[in-house]
Amino acid sequence: MSVVGFDLGNESCIVGVARQRGIDVVLNEESKRETPAIVCFGDKQRFIGTAGAANSTMNPKNSISQIKRLLGRKFADPELQNDIKAFPFGVSEGPDGFPLVHVRYLGEERSFTPTQLLAMVLSNLKAIAEGNLNSAVIDCCIGIPVYFTDLQRRAVIDAATIAGLRPLRLFHETTATALAYGIYKTDLPENDQLNVAFVDVGNASMQVSIVGYKKGQLKMLSHAYDRSLGGRDFDEALFKHFAAKFKEEYKIDVYQNARACIRLRVACEKLKKMLSANPEAPMNIECLMDEKDVRGFIKRDEFEQISAPVLERVKGPLEKALSEAGLTTESLHFVEVVGSGSRVPAVMKIITEFFGKELSHQKRKLRKQMFQLPKWCMGRWALLS
Repeated sequence: MSVVGFDLGNESCIVGVARQRGIDVVLNEESKRETPAIVCFGDKQRFIGTAGAANSTMNPKNSISQIKRLLGRKFADPELQNDIKAFPFGVSEGPDGFPLVHVRYLGEERSFTPTQLLAMVLSNLKAIAEGNLNSAVIDCCIGIPVYFTDLQRRAVIDAATIAGLRPLRLFHETTATALAYGIYKTDLPENDQLNVAFVDVGNASMQVSIVGYKKGQLKMLSHAYDRSLGGRDFDEALFKHFAAKFKEEYKIDVYQNARACIRLRVACEKLKKMLSANPEAPMNIECLMDEKDVRGFIKRDEFEQISAPVLERVKGPLEKALSEAGLTTESLHFVEVVGSGSRVPAVMKIITEFFGKELSHQKRKLRKQMFQLPKWCMGRWALLS
């Protein structure tokens, strides 16, 4: 029987299967490795994953994304309140003080808890795994951020139970990243410790871990994080810039139209990716709002200027992780950078200057390869996290 693992991201999810002494990333119904973490409610049915993402632009107020940010947090949480401002769907405070998401589904106004919504996402991931394995999936391992509180961890377990899953382990994403890096390395030292820093800049958060390796051993030396620093913050900086620009040039206010906001955010995300490889990039959107076509243009230098408040926060987790590990930059041997947000050149520059070392870019997320280890591996590694 294969072991199944789920990597729950803020924007997308990954399904992994441990079999034949390796890790396979399962393809979804569209033959893609990543499945959007989104649930879209319609008048006749609901759409989850890739189908939900396809329908989200036409039905923004009933398309629920960024579920991970809502999970297990009080409605009065300042970070949650800041997130809600950008959500196109309605969120209110429930009787227990936790958020309730409001949608129109099957012709009625309905409310769902974040746990229920996550259960829908997990049920879709479970179906993907079962379709690949041609067998029922119950036992699993789920990746979670290191900063999740006890309430958030319990919410993940409750969601898995609703989806018909039994989590054998909630796996820290930082530990999974470290394991994916070191489990197959054959050149680890037996006596001297190899120190490696992992910097994971994801869609909505940044996590830094420093790990010490010896042959057959892994020791987690430190963790540090910023729960609200990721790729979406750069998207938001671009969004605010172009929203103000279009209001001045085209006399349209995208904040008054949920569909226009989503289309502009999608365009800003694409623009950010273009600026990662090019010194300048254009933006063209047809019929953004009020049947007006809009055009924009930005240089990478200008993008870095408007993103300065975000970039200033990158160094904080790096300093904290290094300090808690009791190490200096000279005692680090390698720096591994993962996560989609780390592709921004300005972020890479800050990390490079801080550690004074050339960065190594592994696959987009090392932890996507390592959700749960085969039993033959577990006996060989001492997990001290």
